[in-house]
Amino acid sequence: MSDRLEVLHQRIDDLTDPDGDFAVVCPLSGKRPVPVRGASFPSADVAEEAVELVCEYRDVLRDVDPHLESIPIVATETTPAPLAIDDASECLGRSSRTITISGENDGEWLQMDDAPVVHVRRDGELLDDSTVTLQLRTKL
Repeated sequence: MSDRLEVLHQRIDDLTDPDGDFAVVCPLSGKRPVPVRGASFPSADVAEEAVELVCEYRDVLRDVDPHLESIPIVATETTPAPLAIDDASECLGRSSRTITISGENDGEWLQMDDAPVVHVRRDGELLDDSTVTLQLRTKL
């Protein structure tokens, strides 16, 4: 079994491209599953090939650990640029706080007036509800 995992992992590694614009992710969480955390791929076709290999890899792992979560896995284009945050409270001369988050695509934006800003991710992972709730209670 470990030989099979090594072969699959090597085949996946051979497909990766550090400057690639595509990733293999769980569409429900947005996380990149083992064994492609942090990996990117040069094209949609190559990422689709990686999806098949990742599914096979996880099936082999599941033979050893039947409790390994079965998740959907898809190929997706990565976001070309991170979201930008614009704090408009200072330039508007108001005591209220307005935060606008936007990206390169037209549909990527969020504006909040007089709302606390909390962290929902740490080290690329979503924070649990209790941590977000604690931040909200602290800032209200």
